[in-house]
Amino acid sequence: MGRPRRWHAPENSGSRDRVPAYPDDPARGRARSLSTETPTSEHPLAAVAPPPPAAQRRRRSPLSLLGILVSVVALGGVVYWALQQDAPTLPSSPAEVAALIGAIALYGLATVVRAERWQRLLVDERAKPHRADTYALTVVGYAGNNILPARAGDAIRVVLMAPRAECSKRTVVGTLLAERLLDVAVLLVIFVVVGYGLLGEVGGNSVELIAIVAIVGVAAAGVGWRFVRRNEKLHGLLAPIASSTLGLRRAHHGLLLVGMTIVIWAIEAGVWMSVGAAVGFGMDPIEGLYLVALASVFSLIPSGPGYAGTQDAAVTIGIKALGGTGGTAVGYLLMLRFVIVVPITILGLILLAARYGGLSKLRSARAEARS
Repeated sequence: MGRPRRWHAPENSGSRDRVPAYPDDPARGRARSLSTETPTSEHPLAAVAPPPPAAQRRRRSPLSLLGILVSVVALGGVVYWALQQDAPTLPSSPAEVAALIGAIALYGLATVVRAERWQRLLVDERAKPHRADTYALTVVGYAGNNILPARAGDAIRVVLMAPRAECSKRTVVGTLLAERLLDVAVLLVIFVVVGYGLLGEVGGNSVELIAIVAIVGVAAAGVGWRFVRRNEKLHGLLAPIASSTLGLRRAHHGLLLVGMTIVIWAIEAGVWMSVGAAVGFGMDPIEGLYLVALASVFSLIPSGPGYAGTQDAAVTIGIKALGGTGGTAVGYLLMLRFVIVVPITILGLILLAARYGGLSKLRSARAEARS
């Protein structure tokens, strides 16, 4: 009959026909024989996603880093200059303390008007914000801008307002853009009126240049928007953002918001004048508007939280230009920073913790928005 042939299992046969790799430990051998690569496996092992590496964490944008660098350099220069001046003039008499308290109250009033303007922009976009949320998130946003770089307070407003107002985040971004454009337009008028018409520091050629730049900017925006409208994908992406700004073309709505913006900056000028009275440096409304306009121009420079460094440089330059001493400029700067930063930041952090659950809830909201 011949010698019987030995049978060999195929190489791709299942694990049940293999000789255990660990005869002394059958359980270990069975665990070893399991394979996730075999498509016919009856009990495949579930794949576990590896944890994200630390290198994949979100990095700061170059503009944010540039702003922090500018703030560090400018603030260092201001501090070095301040150390060379006489002792600062601080509020001491009852009248000066009252002027400081009045400045804080006026800044609160300006914040209320800003919140009401945002409320009207949101409602015009068919959002459904509660006025309490609009006012609270305005304060929270300013607090965030004072302690976080890259105007992160605005991002907090977007993340927290969108679900509460039952609208998209792009719609909220559009209302913030409309706010900025209203502020820039009014500040440009203040700069021209105060600088050219009253202080005589802006020549006629400069006014013409400003007008030309404004016309070119408006024309470029119009051409760009026509291009966006022809591109369906871009139009769908940018239409919610541009809608709030385009809504300003309606006469009643636009004029009302422009009027509110003028009131805001008139109150802001009152804040700066009251701070001057608190340190014994009286200013008239024109000089107050001059300082506000100058600081606003400097705020266009990329900077860190709270326009640190850039706004401080503007204040020192402005006070010196109006005839103040170095000690007066330092005292004014310290009191102005206290008025426009400390109270609203403390209140904003309290509202963020008490009304919106603090940073943990904010992180959860951001994670849900990204998913």
